[in-house]
Amino acid sequence: SGGKPKRPNQIRSLCLLLGPDFCTDIVQIETADHARLHLQVSYNWEFEVDKTSEEDAARLFAVPDFVGDMCKAVASRIRGAVAQVQFDDFHKNSARIIRGSVFGVDDTKRVRSKFVFPANKLTITNIDIQSAEPVDQRTRDALQKSVQLAIEITTASQEATARHEAERREQAAKGALERQKIEDEAAAEESKKSLLELQ
Repeated sequence: SGGKPKRPNQIRSLCLLLGPDFCTDIVQIETADHARLHLQVSYNWEFEVDKTSEEDAARLFAVPDFVGDMCKAVASRIRGAVAQVQFDDFHKNSARIIRGSVFGVDDTKRVRSKFVFPANKLTITNIDIQSAEPVDQRTRDALQKSVQLAIEITTASQEATARHEAERREQAAKGALERQKIEDEAAAEESKKSLLELQ
């Protein structure tokens, strides 16, 4: 298989490279609230085989189209996981959701570091989410509005924080100035008192 999205019978090769290598695929997914997206993902893969074992060597050729099978299996896992979450949750936690769906989690709820296909010892070592584009124009517009709103809220929050900090500094400076005036007046009164006593 080759191309984006993957299509069968695109690559014919005489040799099988063991990797490490990568391949990129485009998967159409749908969230629990029916937002459809085109997800472009890149997989790092390699064959983890014992090069001294004839059995392992034979396994390498057990799957004729390992790229196509890998992409189908991974896409199926991703679709299953994404179908259970709302669009907003997926938008915020897409990397965690996708990595968890493919690699699985261990007993301590941590995402595993790799996913192995036992048939031919093909191992996915990493997944990179390159882009997630909504299929529907209305969803795309809503997402853009959401991002713009988030930026505006962040900007307003930063402006308010800066304004409060400036006001606080101004109040502190005024307080210090008033205190200095009082101290100066007290010193002047003390000098007057000393002068009167001398007189």
